[in-house]
Amino acid sequence: MKPAVAASKERNRNIRSRARLGARQWHTKSGYSRRSLVENTIYRYKTIIGPAMRSRRLQGQRVEARVGSRVLNTMAALGMPESHRVD
Repeated sequence: MKPAVAASKERNRNIRSRARLGARQWHTKSGYSRRSLVENTIYRYKTIIGPAMRSRRLQGQRVEARVGSRVLNTMAALGMPESHRVD
């Protein structure tokens, strides 16, 4: 099967599923919202910390990633508003 055909079949399946379940439930059930959160987090990391590791050794890169994550988590904790769902 060609990649374009496989991709279009998957797309059509997702469209039908979203129409059947509704947008909110589809996001939760399909894992799309989780994927979106991860992609957004990686984007923020690369924008604020930088797109490449500075350390050459793996041990140094691990420390660098931990420090970068801690910086992002601290910034998020300080700047995120508390939100509540309104029914």
